[in-house]
Amino acid sequence: MGIVLLILLSPLWLALPFVGLTFALAAWVFPGTSGGSRARPAAQALGLFACVLMEWLATAWVMVAFPWRGFRYAIPAAGAGRRTALVVIPGLCENALTLSILARRLSRRTGAPVLVITPRRYFDSLENLAAACRQQIEAFLRETGCTRADLVGHSMGGILARLLSQPAQLGERVRSIVTVASPHLGSALSAVGIGRNLRQMRRGSAFLESLNAQPPPESVRIAGICSIHDNLVLPWNCALSPHGENLLLRFRAHLTLILSAEVADRVAERLAAPRRTLAPPKL
Repeated sequence: MGIVLLILLSPLWLALPFVGLTFALAAWVFPGTSGGSRARPAAQALGLFACVLMEWLATAWVMVAFPWRGFRYAIPAAGAGRRTALVVIPGLCENALTLSILARRLSRRTGAPVLVITPRRYFDSLENLAAACRQQIEAFLRETGCTRADLVGHSMGGILARLLSQPAQLGERVRSIVTVASPHLGSALSAVGIGRNLRQMRRGSAFLESLNAQPPPESVRIAGICSIHDNLVLPWNCALSPHGENLLLRFRAHLTLILSAEVADRVAERLAAPRRTLAPPKL
């Protein structure tokens, strides 16, 4: 019984040093924060404690879900006649199970058919990962009869969403993009990672320089959500979207954001915001 319990709790113990190290690096790389008036010392300490605790649990959840890369998750529309689907794109080492909680919340808030991308592999070039996403999105649009898709990407998923909005990819079939904790300007941690996708997300990489230099298509609205207490995008201001509006949160770390009901609310608000009417794209 003790061995079984130890195995079940192993993600918690494995997550503990990882979270401790990343928060220490975050404080070292970018010790200062901005964002308006500061909380009282007691509230600040309590908020930081809750932030670290929730990130510990969120990291353990990602570790539990990691082996289930082939897990598929899609939610049909709450009502008929929907013309826009919602696609949630996982970040590095995330999958459909990892983002199922966020997807379920977005489904309830938007009523749209929701697809969570199933990654074919965790480590590959961002171009290849985007191509695999595109195939799944196009199949989901045909299945649901939708003509457009709103893309919500966490971490690396936000970079893939921006790549997919380019004319050579999905182009006009993308209506809106909301990125959550995405390393638009790279991350210092990517320098110690493996895989071509991590190399492409290094600060100052040729890939990010090229992507950021391209203005988004006029038909696509982009919004970014990030946290000043992000422990994986270092420094945190590298998660500020170079295009569109940005919303800054506090006391939410990198992986905690995908489990946050507040984040689901903010994403849904940005997807529902008034926008000019666009003609249906040519499929």
